[in-house]
Amino acid sequence: MLKHLSVTPAVLLVAQHPAVSISELVVLLQQHGFGGARSCRKMIHRLERLELIEVVVGVRGDRREKAVQVTARSRNLLGELSTTLAGLLR
Repeated sequence: MLKHLSVTPAVLLVAQHPAVSISELVVLLQQHGFGGARSCRKMIHRLERLELIEVVVGVRGDRREKAVQVTARSRNLLGELSTTLAGLLR
């Protein structure tokens, strides 16, 4: 459950911004202190390898532009984290 805790803040950002482009996500990650452009792109690739996000084509206005969205696996991760936090805060 807490296996991917270190990348959870990045997954949460993607979840809060549905169909964000890769370049917009890089800027968003930079604004939230994830480092420079190169490290943010590495983070995106890592999240994709972990199957926490997926890159899809055609969900934005320009059908050629790729967008990033969370996967069912990351929704489960966020749900488990929410349940754990709720249990701790009782």
